[in-house]
Amino acid sequence: MDKQQLAEDSRAMAQLYEQWLRSLHAQALKSGANEQMPLNLVDDVQYRFVLNRLKASGLTAWNAPRLYKRLDDIHRRVGPPERPLAAPGGQARAADESGTITADEKWCGHMIPLGSVGNDAKLARFQGTALSSCFGGSDYGYVDINAFITDKAQTAFRLIASESDEEYAGKVLETAPISVSVERTAGDQLLTDSLALAFNETTGQENLTYTSLTATLHPPVPAGDILVEHPRELLSGNPWDQSIRMCLERGSVHGFLDCDYGSVRVYPDGRWQPFPGTGATGIAAVDAAASLATTTGGGTPTWIPDKSAYWEPAVPPYNPARFQVPARGTFMPHVLDQCQVTQITSKVAAILTDSGGWCTAGTSPGTVVGKGELPFRPSTVPGEYPFNGIMDFGTGNCLNNAQNVRLEIWVYAEGTCPDPWGGPPEPFRCPSMTEVKPVDYKRVCMAEGTQVARADGKAVKVEKVKVGDKLLANGRGLALTVTTVHRGGESKPLVKLRDDHGNEVRVTETHPMVTAKRGVVQAGDLKLGEAVLTRTGARKLVAVERVPYDGRVYNFSLGTPEELANLGPEARTLYANGFLVGDSQMQTELEKRKRVDTREVLARLNSAWHEDFRLSQARHPSARR
Repeated sequence: MDKQQLAEDSRAMAQLYEQWLRSLHAQALKSGANEQMPLNLVDDVQYRFVLNRLKASGLTAWNAPRLYKRLDDIHRRVGPPERPLAAPGGQARAADESGTITADEKWCGHMIPLGSVGNDAKLARFQGTALSSCFGGSDYGYVDINAFITDKAQTAFRLIASESDEEYAGKVLETAPISVSVERTAGDQLLTDSLALAFNETTGQENLTYTSLTATLHPPVPAGDILVEHPRELLSGNPWDQSIRMCLERGSVHGFLDCDYGSVRVYPDGRWQPFPGTGATGIAAVDAAASLATTTGGGTPTWIPDKSAYWEPAVPPYNPARFQVPARGTFMPHVLDQCQVTQITSKVAAILTDSGGWCTAGTSPGTVVGKGELPFRPSTVPGEYPFNGIMDFGTGNCLNNAQNVRLEIWVYAEGTCPDPWGGPPEPFRCPSMTEVKPVDYKRVCMAEGTQVARADGKAVKVEKVKVGDKLLANGRGLALTVTTVHRGGESKPLVKLRDDHGNEVRVTETHPMVTAKRGVVQAGDLKLGEAVLTRTGARKLVAVERVPYDGRVYNFSLGTPEELANLGPEARTLYANGFLVGDSQMQTELEKRKRVDTREVLARLNSAWHEDFRLSQARHPSARR
C-alpha cells in the first residue's frame, strides 16, 4: 500500500477528528485526546480510509470476504447522525445506571496507550499500542495503529511506523507495540491514529471507530513519573494468587487472607468493622503486618484494616454495588527549570481482559465519561501533583468475580518553554503512561441462615462455621477443613432455587452449582427443569428466581494442602441446604477457564464468519492451536 496514500488519508481523518472534538466541546460533552469517534462509512473519505488501512494490513475482499461485505453494506446505508453522542435537541444522552452512555458505540472501547520512553536532548522516543475491547466479545475484531511525523497545522504527514491485528470470537484486541525514535525538530509533532472494527452477528452490534493522540517533539520534555502507591498487592507470598484483590462487599475475615482492599464501617465511637454487610462507610487497605501478627501463638489470621489507607466517597454514602478502586500516588513531570507546566490532565480505563469491554472512571458516581481521571488534589510541593481518592467505575461487568482487570493510567503534561532565540514561548504536550494489573473483584456467597453439612452429617448455619471446622464435601463421606471464612453484603438480588422435593437455597448469581449433566455452572446460568446434585441425588429445579436481599452472605475456602493433594479441582464442594455447591476457590477457577483451541473458536463463532476465520488461519499458520 502506498505510504503517501495512507498519510493523505490520515491527514483528512485528523481534520475530521478535530471538528468532531470541537462539536463535543460545544455540547459540553467529554472531549480530549484518545476519545473514540464513530465512523460514518457513507462518507467516501472515511470509507476510503478504512479500506486503505485494511489493504495496508494485508486484508482484501478475497481473503476477508465477510468483512468487506459488511463494510460495503454499511457504506450503502443512510448515514448516522453527524454528532453520534448527542440526542435530538443537542442534549447529551442520558446515562444508564452504570455511568456509561447507552448507545451502541459504547459497546466497545478503543484507545491508544502511548507513553514517552528514554528521551534525550536529540531524540524523542515513544512506545505505544492500539487497543480495542468489547463487552461480551465480538465475532470479528480489528485494530491498528499508525505513527506519523506532522507539523503543528497537521498539513503534512510522514508515516514512520504501523502495526495491526485481528481476532475472531475474541474480547480484547491489542496490536504489537510500536517503538519510534524521532529527531527533535522545532514545529514537528508525533501523531498516532488508530482504526477499530468489531461485529457481533447475534446481537447485530457493530463498532467502527477512530481515535488519535499527539505529542510534541520539541522542546525536549521527557515523560513524567506516575508513582502509584495504591492500588497495589499488599498480601503477597502466594505465587498462584498475585492479583490486587478488591473485596468491596465481602471478603476473607478469618483464615487465608486474600483481600488487599475491603469495605469498612467506621463507627462514631471509633470502632472499625471490615466487611460489615450493610452500612459500610468507605474502603480500606489491609494492614498486612497487623493481620499476619494475629497468628502469633497459633491464632487464626484475621483481616485488620490500615487506618492510614482509608478512603470515603466524595459524595456519601458509600455504595458497594459499584466497582470502586482507591487511588493514591503522585505525578512528577520532568520539565526543565525554565519551562512552565500550565495544565495536567489524566485518563483512566479499566479494561476487562477476560470478558471483554471496559469500565470508565469518573470524578463522582454516575459521571458520564468516555474515560476518566485520577482524583488529583491541590499540589503543595512544586513539581509534584498528588492524587488521592476513589475512582468509580460504575456497575455491571466490572463487578464480576475474578474479572482480571487491567488499569490503564496516563497523564498529559502541557505547558510552555522559552524560545532560546528570543521568539514566543514554545508549547509542549507530553504523555506519560503506566499500567496496574491484574485487579480482581471478589463476590460469591450464600445467604445468612443457610445450613451446611458438617463432617458428622449434622447441619450448622453458615454464620456459625469457624476456621478449622470440617464440612461434608460429597456423598462418599469426604470431609474438607475450612481454611478461610468470607463474609459481607450483597447488593444484587440472590438466586433462589427450589427442587422437586421442596428444598430451597439462596446464593449469589456467580456461586458454583453442580449439575447432573453440565457439571459446575454459575447459579445465574441455571434453567428451570435442570437437574442439580443434592444430598439425596439429582433433583429437578422447579423454581429459579431472583429475590431481593439485604442481609449478610458467607462462603468458605475448603481443604488443607494435604487434603487436596490427591483431589481434582472440582472436589472443593459442600452441601448448602442439601444442594451441592462449590467453595470460593472453585468460583475463581470457574471464572478463569478461558483458553480455547481453533475448533472451539469455530463453535463459538457465528457461521457467517467461518470462511474469513479459515482464510485468516491460512494467512497466519502460527495462530493455529
